[in-house]
Amino acid sequence: MRLGRNKGYNQVDADDTNDLGNPISNEEEDSNLISSSTAEDVFNNELDNAGVEDDLNFSDNELPIEPPSYDVEANENGTYSTPAGMEQMEMDDPLFSDDEQASVPITEKIGSFFVCVNDRVVIPVRRNVVDPLAQGLNVLSVQLDFYLNKVGNPLILRRFFYIILMSIIAWIIMSSGFLPNKRATHSRGLFADYDILIDYARKSFDLSKLERDLEYISSMPHMSGTKGDSAVRHYLEESFNNNGLKIVKELEYRVYATYPGNSILSFTNPKSNDGKKGIELHEDNFNPMAYNASLNNMDIIYGFKGREIDLQQLKENNMLENEFVLLLKYDTLPSEQMLLAQKYKAKGVIFITDKFDGDDGNAVQVRSVCIPQIVPGDPVTPGWFGNTIEPISPKESKGLPQIPSIPLSYNQGKQLLDALSMEGVSFEDDMFSGIRNDVKVDMTVDNAVRESHSITDIIGKIEGKEQTDKAIIIAATRSGVYNGAKYPSFGSAILLSLLQLFQEMKYKYDWKPLRNIYFISYGGSEFNYAGATELIEERLSMLKDEVYTLLDVSELGIWDQDRKINIESHPVLHKFFASNENNMGFEVNVEHVHHYGDWLPFLANGIPVSIFSSPKVRDREFPIDTKFDTFDKISESLKGTDNGVLATDLLIYLFKMSLELVDTPLLPFHVDDYITILDKAFRDFDTKTGNKLNFNSVTKGLLLWKRIGIEWSNWRKAWEQLVLDHEEGIEPSLISVHRWTWNKKLSNIGRRQCIASGLPGRPFYKNVLFSPPLWSKGETGSDSWLFPGLEDALNLNDWNGAQSHLDDIGKIIEYSATVFIEETNDVGF
Repeated sequence: MRLGRNKGYNQVDADDTNDLGNPISNEEEDSNLISSSTAEDVFNNELDNAGVEDDLNFSDNELPIEPPSYDVEANENGTYSTPAGMEQMEMDDPLFSDDEQASVPITEKIGSFFVCVNDRVVIPVRRNVVDPLAQGLNVLSVQLDFYLNKVGNPLILRRFFYIILMSIIAWIIMSSGFLPNKRATHSRGLFADYDILIDYARKSFDLSKLERDLEYISSMPHMSGTKGDSAVRHYLEESFNNNGLKIVKELEYRVYATYPGNSILSFTNPKSNDGKKGIELHEDNFNPMAYNASLNNMDIIYGFKGREIDLQQLKENNMLENEFVLLLKYDTLPSEQMLLAQKYKAKGVIFITDKFDGDDGNAVQVRSVCIPQIVPGDPVTPGWFGNTIEPISPKESKGLPQIPSIPLSYNQGKQLLDALSMEGVSFEDDMFSGIRNDVKVDMTVDNAVRESHSITDIIGKIEGKEQTDKAIIIAATRSGVYNGAKYPSFGSAILLSLLQLFQEMKYKYDWKPLRNIYFISYGGSEFNYAGATELIEERLSMLKDEVYTLLDVSELGIWDQDRKINIESHPVLHKFFASNENNMGFEVNVEHVHHYGDWLPFLANGIPVSIFSSPKVRDREFPIDTKFDTFDKISESLKGTDNGVLATDLLIYLFKMSLELVDTPLLPFHVDDYITILDKAFRDFDTKTGNKLNFNSVTKGLLLWKRIGIEWSNWRKAWEQLVLDHEEGIEPSLISVHRWTWNKKLSNIGRRQCIASGLPGRPFYKNVLFSPPLWSKGETGSDSWLFPGLEDALNLNDWNGAQSHLDDIGKIIEYSATVFIEETNDVGF
């Protein structure tokens, strides 16, 4: 049975006008509830059928003593159920029908929802939580005012109480470590805490990854422009991308290149009847950038290392009269050997590879014979980028030799040495030059020439967070004629490991350097450093504006346990590298730049460079530059504990130096030390030349720089005391602006001391203070690249030219100091 919403009993109000002792009659109640007798009958029948006991006796005039029984009865087990024959009551008349519910607007439904939330959540929370809390706070405020009024003015005392309370809360939170602090965020105020970063770098460095990278990079020959180089290049680029660098680019350049071809060498001894003997040559007998030519029936003269003193001695003994080919041992600079051979009218050069420990005499050192001391880069576009100017002929290029050359192994060269007589000039190695007509040689060099061949540089960038217009470069040579496990492949593996360490700092601590970092892998190094030079020629203005130092890691190694690192650097950074407190147990030797590499075009344009090298790698000791420099030869040494520790220490040291250069708030340039070094160098040069030159113009400029050095040192100390000591790394905005200005001015020191016209006769080299001289004269010491223009003039005995060039140096030193003092913005020269 279903009862409608309005079809039940009417309740009797307590104050009803009818007397409870005189109940309402059944007829009156029925007339109020049901208007027809038919409905009454149906109602009564349904009640009877349901078996409901009529406790309300409508015939009696008395109210029942017990309440009526309901539609449920208790079972024996205490549960309740609906009596048999009874239907449960259901609501049959909802507020809205289904059609009406479907037509209710969504806005009303949303309104109903918020009303429900307000009734069930907001109002109870306000009544049970907020209002009592407000009352409690009000009581507390009244009590606080009551007691404070006994001491003084409550309004003033409230403020003091608030400050003390907030200070206590802040101290508790900061002490608890819930807020970022230097231990949790690697920072000290606004700047990084290097000890934390370096400690994490040591823990996270993956030596096995370094080994895997080295194994792949050195698994194949990868001369620039070959399939091997393409594979290695893609591996490096993929590593750059996998480490999360946002900016990774391949820069392709077209340059002059040479590759192994068909070379022929034979000789005869006119004094014997042995006839012509051929020396079997193969692809190893190849000098990159060698001149192609064919020579017949030439005298062969042994000239030891082909130095000026060696060739002059031969000339004085009339050994260089006829057409001849020089037989030489490799010296430090094959390019200078070629220049001297041309100067003394040789028609060709044959190089002999020394026999090294562990060598059976069949190794051939393959070394480039291009001439970077005149102009590095693409020799047919010297000093300009690409095809902006019509390329010149290779025969007109001063960056290429104009006589042929072939390298031989020790065993191959010994055949020629044994054929020479024990006559002529005796040299330091107890060998004789031989005499004219001793041995005649036929020589053909026919290398494969590509006058416009593709080489590629790979560049990745980590963006800084503060001075994003300034950057450092971390670079390594990639290309080599052979596998090059020790050089250059190990340098490329080092580059990848450094990149990974920097990115791990970013992911671990959300760290970003204050300034940008570029990672560059150069191609074309065997082609006169073409990759680095073309990059400079294409982007010179941008690089000079942005880059304040370059770090080259190509020549590092872990192949001996003497733990020595040579750092050749601009004098403004000498003190930074020499006075570093923690060198990881390495013996660090800091010098001026004085040898060739991919850093050369940067140095030539005044960008400070720093070259990290291990002595044996820098000197190209065996098996470097030979086909025996493979991963198999060094894999066992990599697994040794000592080399593993050495590799880890080396990586952490490089990471530490790079981190401080790019993330130190103030550039670590020491102007006072720089001027002291320059002053000493000029004094030594004056003494060497017998006080024949006037240094007054130089002295005037150095005095200005000395004043700048004092001012910079004082400002640096004041900044460290204010920001680091007193403010715990929190730097006021005005001080930040001054710091940025100092950094910009310091980064321009090198470029300001360049002369746009370059060195006399060598316009590519605009850095008149630190560049290679045309002739080394066997001097390979730290000071051999100081004041190259003066050295060139004195080699020609041109004292007037030397004085004129010295005056130009004095003017540029004074000019750079004047601009430094007046400069407030980063502008070009």
